[in-house]
Amino acid sequence: MISMTYDFVNQHLMAHILLITLASAMMIVAMTVDLVFGVYKAKQLGEATTSTGLKKTCEKARKYFSPFMVLVCIDLLSSVISPAPAFSLLWASYCIFCEFISVREKAWKKAELRKQERTMSIILENKDDIAKMIAELIKKQSDGNA
Repeated sequence: MISMTYDFVNQHLMAHILLITLASAMMIVAMTVDLVFGVYKAKQLGEATTSTGLKKTCEKARKYFSPFMVLVCIDLLSSVISPAPAFSLLWASYCIFCEFISVREKAWKKAELRKQERTMSIILENKDDIAKMIAELIKKQSDGNA
């Protein structure tokens, strides 16, 4: 019984731990590549690289690794019946794919997205003024038709 447990831990569980370690290392590498390309794109657009922008990488790491740790626990518990840590490998693949898409985005596309975000925030800040202007236009149009 002891040798069977030892063989299980030595072969099967160590294979799980190795795959999980490789998956987490690949996630860290992908996040680092995204950070480097993000700084490069910011310089290309003439934007300052601030600590706020760099903190996004830490926030992203928290968002990626919190579910990953839960899935690692599930995979280690299910290692008795599963041949590989499927849940954590799937999550790591998804995170790496997201980082790949982020790196592939063109700098001008990100600039357009930021411009749209600024436009929407201005609209939301001035929604009362816009509503008054629309009401006046409707009133003028109805006065002109009467």
